[in-house]
Amino acid sequence: MQLFDTKAALVLIAMLLVAAVTAGLTLAASGTWPTALLAGGGAAWGVLSTLPSVLK
Repeated sequence: MQLFDTKAALVLIAMLLVAAVTAGLTLAASGTWPTALLAGGGAAWGVLSTLPSVLK
């Protein structure tokens, strides 16, 4: 029995990658860490809301 299928793993990896890049870019642009967390979380939520429908 599989814990994750391939699509779920792809979405999770994409969410983590986009969140990390967005948070890093926010911090590199002299943003504060709460702003970076909010930006990364928002970007990850955007991936979570759009990518599964694209993969169907």
